[in-house]
Amino acid sequence: MKKGCRLSVQALAVLTAAGLVVGCGGSGTVQNQTHTPTQSSQKPVSDTFSLYWNDGSSGFDPGLWTFQMFLDSAGIFEGLVHGGPNGGYELGVADKIDHNSDYTVWTFHLRKDAKFSNGDPVTADDFVYSIRRAVSLKTSQETKHGPVPITDVPIANIVQCRTGQKPMSALGVKALDAHTLQMTLSHKDEHLLRDMTLNTSAWIVPVDKRVVENMKPDDWSDPSKVVGNGPYKLASFKNKTSATLVPNPYYWGKVSLKKITVQFSPNINQLLAFKNGTLDCALLSPQDVAAVNADPTLKNQLHYWNTQAQYTLEVMPSKNKALQNEDVRKAFEMAIDKEAICKSVLNGTAIPAYDPFLMQWQEPWVKDTGISYNPEKAKQLLAKAGYPGGKGFPTVVLLVGSTTDHVAEAIQQMWQQTLGVKVVFKGEEWGQYLTDMKKQLPANEVGWVNNSQQGSYPELKLPQDLGDWLFSNNGLHSQFLPPNIYQQWYQIDSNTSLDPTKKESEEVALYEKYLPKDYIDYVKTGVKAYQTQDENLLKKFYITREQRAYDIPVYTPKNPVLLRSSFTGYTPNNFILTNPPYWFNDIHAVGGAK
Repeated sequence: MKKGCRLSVQALAVLTAAGLVVGCGGSGTVQNQTHTPTQSSQKPVSDTFSLYWNDGSSGFDPGLWTFQMFLDSAGIFEGLVHGGPNGGYELGVADKIDHNSDYTVWTFHLRKDAKFSNGDPVTADDFVYSIRRAVSLKTSQETKHGPVPITDVPIANIVQCRTGQKPMSALGVKALDAHTLQMTLSHKDEHLLRDMTLNTSAWIVPVDKRVVENMKPDDWSDPSKVVGNGPYKLASFKNKTSATLVPNPYYWGKVSLKKITVQFSPNINQLLAFKNGTLDCALLSPQDVAAVNADPTLKNQLHYWNTQAQYTLEVMPSKNKALQNEDVRKAFEMAIDKEAICKSVLNGTAIPAYDPFLMQWQEPWVKDTGISYNPEKAKQLLAKAGYPGGKGFPTVVLLVGSTTDHVAEAIQQMWQQTLGVKVVFKGEEWGQYLTDMKKQLPANEVGWVNNSQQGSYPELKLPQDLGDWLFSNNGLHSQFLPPNIYQQWYQIDSNTSLDPTKKESEEVALYEKYLPKDYIDYVKTGVKAYQTQDENLLKKFYITREQRAYDIPVYTPKNPVLLRSSFTGYTPNNFILTNPPYWFNDIHAVGGAK
């Protein structure tokens, strides 16, 4: 799998925010705030809430990039802040937050009554230890899981500390005393508290140093050894089956539910489980929607929630240069009727996508700057490139990481009918897909691979520095290398005996020498936008990416979710693929104790 914030096609198949900082040009303070869910006079059906969660085999280490890390941040652990209603945030372990006038130094005053589930107090040193541990690559080297992404929260020296250029002691976090944590940033970030609630920042939670230093990787799957500080603690865990959460008796605040059950099995029929009472929250497939709409009781409990998933096609490596022509790439995107796919193939459970990283529901301007459906223009561009009616064009491979993909099959038909090219659909099992997506196609083939993306806020996807961009996003640039140089990159990348640090250094050296000038200029535009926070430069960076069409964003899912009416306060996290709740403790049984 390529590095960076990409989504697996498997994960995509499962579905199918602004913080308040008070300050007028000077320093600011965030005071304690709470959220009271809507109340109802109805009697509670149950104080147990049940839901499905992606994956169940990775353990609950918040310092690793896993789906369980998101479950951690929803209530097994509690960070300085956590997600709240309407994309906002609520204060967590921190009950007061200060910042300097340019938003580069943030001071978090911790609750003195915050404790771990074993009774140990939560201290600023625990945060320093935990953050350093998550940033360090040593944490992930012992396991099969990847390191947490670190670029969305601009802690000073975070990239340099991860790559070993600076010692971990240089990281911009320190304990001023037992209950005061100071965070120094590499640049101004007025939205830091918002950014700390994103799924990519779920690692900014404390762990109990005295416990964790004696834990082995497998211990993170043992409920008796996982010590958190959130409102709930892990009571049971069955690998790939289920987990149970119960109240943490040492939590500083009130706990809303008596028990939370989590189902992990990917084979569960969520609609059926909702009907029989096994689940209180069910993520539906597009095929389920018609049946739900035909049932008045179910229809009243149906919600549509946005997601940050972007179903995206990416140019595959090939010895043939046909897709190195920008007009050709644009022709392929213009030949896709995204509206028809969302309406007919996905039954209205998606909206068209126009940028790989920015969602239309969040940044409406991408619809005007992206490439839209235009079959006549597509034919003209392909003819201009020397392939009138598709004549002489190489076979097009369309590779996806699942054996069936109705969207890819619809795209196959659109390309063949509009462009006149031959398209071969290749739906593969996940392991084979991961191997084939990197292989260079022969001279008689070109291809597109479904390598879906995670969306985010636009300023968080800007490159901070050309060198760091090439290093920290290694693997994302390989499609821009000339065909003969790509083969050199592939030999290095597939060499399992090569030291990881040496491997990355050799790959980055190829990028620095052989990436085309227009790509380097594009990245430099992003770096300047990052440094100046200039809105026009930011848009130029994204528009350039959209118009180059190396990636074709097709759609953004809108998740159809059934939520039982006997519960209130459920706020979905739109930045996690399956729309789990931001914070379990906001969920209440209707009529239950508040």
